[in-house]
Amino acid sequence: MTEQARRRRELVRMMEQYTEALIEKAPDALPLAANCRATYNGREIAVGDNEVWHNTLVIAQRQTFVDPVSGEMVFFGVMTNETVERNQDFEIRTHVYAASYHYTVRIKVVDGLITEIEELACNRRLRYFFSQIEEIKLPDLEFEIPIPEEERATREELIAIINAYWDALDRKEGWEQLPIHPDAQRYENGYRTTNHSHSFRGDFKHNPSFRWPTPASTRSFPVVDPTRGLVVSECMLEGGGNIADGGRGMMIVEAFKIKDGAICHLIAHFPLLSGPTGWEK
Repeated sequence: MTEQARRRRELVRMMEQYTEALIEKAPDALPLAANCRATYNGREIAVGDNEVWHNTLVIAQRQTFVDPVSGEMVFFGVMTNETVERNQDFEIRTHVYAASYHYTVRIKVVDGLITEIEELACNRRLRYFFSQIEEIKLPDLEFEIPIPEEERATREELIAIINAYWDALDRKEGWEQLPIHPDAQRYENGYRTTNHSHSFRGDFKHNPSFRWPTPASTRSFPVVDPTRGLVVSECMLEGGGNIADGGRGMMIVEAFKIKDGAICHLIAHFPLLSGPTGWEK
């Protein structure tokens, strides 16, 4: 086993430990570094002290992305307190409302200890995204398909492609050179936004509200996986064509699939966050 494969396995086990701790309401079970920093939708918190940890009984949908080079991983999930079978372990004695969350968490691990936890969540359907949270399906197996070795891009090339995507959102020009695969599809909070009225590239060309300032200081690339042609990137879409009344904008986390040097597939998560994440450079 290579060192990278061993490291990858350690990260996968760590994420499973994290999700189990979340379900069991046991943050003390996590191997936290003394200086571990945690945020929830941009707010500094004690680990486990937020609505997702308090309410989750079941993780209905799951997908984990890991990067043994950066030591970071990102988890996409659908979290809920709605169980199919309410046995004695989940007996409900009082009336409670059903709660669901579209959830991502970024975790950084150093020397076997968790040093960073960045949780982002959304508990409702956002306007114009017509999929309910409960309709989101994970894992998206497109991200699990390996790229043939002779066709793989390097880490640097993958990051450059996604930076070109953020740049194209930021400007009214440059989208013509953006590398987009002919099979490209985009899903936002579970809703497919492409090929209804415009193609993936057509949104850049025809949709005047498809423009957002995307400051480089808010861009990050916690997971870059050349073997799978995968990049997970975060960015703040600052006040643009879709924001009225001087609003700050929207935070976004996107998982990109790159094939043949072009963006082929992506899923995006918009949490309920319109201000700084606290993790800007």
